[in-house]
Amino acid sequence: MSIRATRATRTLPAEMAPDHNEALLAQWRESLLVDGYTDPQASALHELALYFQMTPEEARARCLHWERDSVAEWEAAPRDTPEGLLDFYRTQQSWIFDTVWYHALQCTGEMPPESVMIAQRLGAFPPGDHLDFGAGPGGTSLFFSRLGWRVALADISTTLQDFARWRLERRGIAARYYDTSHEALPDEAFDLITACDVMVHVPDPAATLAQLHRALRPGGLLFFNVDARPRSSRETQWHLYPYAYPVLRPVRRLGFAREPKLEFFHVYRKLPTNGMVRAGAVGAYDLCRYNRAVSTVGTLARAVRARLGTT
Repeated sequence: MSIRATRATRTLPAEMAPDHNEALLAQWRESLLVDGYTDPQASALHELALYFQMTPEEARARCLHWERDSVAEWEAAPRDTPEGLLDFYRTQQSWIFDTVWYHALQCTGEMPPESVMIAQRLGAFPPGDHLDFGAGPGGTSLFFSRLGWRVALADISTTLQDFARWRLERRGIAARYYDTSHEALPDEAFDLITACDVMVHVPDPAATLAQLHRALRPGGLLFFNVDARPRSSRETQWHLYPYAYPVLRPVRRLGFAREPKLEFFHVYRKLPTNGMVRAGAVGAYDLCRYNRAVSTVGTLARAVRARLGTT
C-alpha cells in the first residue's frame, strides 16, 4: 500500500544534490533496472507490460492515468465499512502503475528519491533487518537489498504484494512477506522500518504504530510520512485523514523518541524498556499538541506566511 504523496509540494532537498549522493543514486537507479534496460522509465514499462501481459504503450497509459483508474476501483463497491475498505486495498491495481512510475521519475530528479533520502540519513547505521511496511510494488526493498539489508515486505494488498514478490524473485532477492490483513509481524525482528505514503491509509493509526513498535528492536528506527488531504474530491477518497495529528498523537506514548525530521518524513527511534516512563510524559504532551484545533491554526498560519512571501 505504498501510496501517493502530495507530490507537487515535494522538492529535491538541498542535501540530496547528485554530486553529494552519486553512489546512492546510482544504486537506486540500478535496483530498478531489469532485463538489460538502462533507462528506468523504459525498464518500468517493460516490467509492467510483462507482468500484466500488455504492451509498453498500454502500460504507459495506465501509469499516466492511474488516478482515473483508482477512482473507478474505489467506486466499484461501497467503501464505508472496514470490509469494503479492505477489499479496495486488496484488489486494486492502479497503485502498482502509479508507484512504479513514481519511482522511475525519482531517477531523473523530477521527484525526490525517498528511499535514497532515508539511506543517506542512516549514514553509518549498519545494515541489518529492514521491513518495508505498506511495501507496495517493492521498490524500497529492491534498493535496501542492494545496500546489504535483509529485507521483508508487509502489505494488506494481495495485488501489490504479488507483484512485489514477482519482481524480487525475478532478481533472485530473498525476502520475507507478511500479509498484515490477517498476519501479525514478529516481535523485535527489525532494525529499520520504513512506511512511505502509507500511514494516511490505515484505519487505526495507534494500533498500527503499536504493532510497528513491537516489531522493532530497541534502538531501531521508524521512518514514515503522513500524506494528509481533505477528502473533498473523488481523487482523495482513500486519504482517511485531512490532518496528520491522528497519526502523530500516539507515537511517543507508545515508546518512541522523536528524531530530527527528514524533509516530509517523521523519524522515531524505539526506546529501551527503561525509557517508557519518559514516553508516558511526552505522550501526554502530544495529546495536547496534536489535535484538530492546533492543526487548523497551523494550516492557516502557513497559508498566511506563504501569501505574504509572494506579495
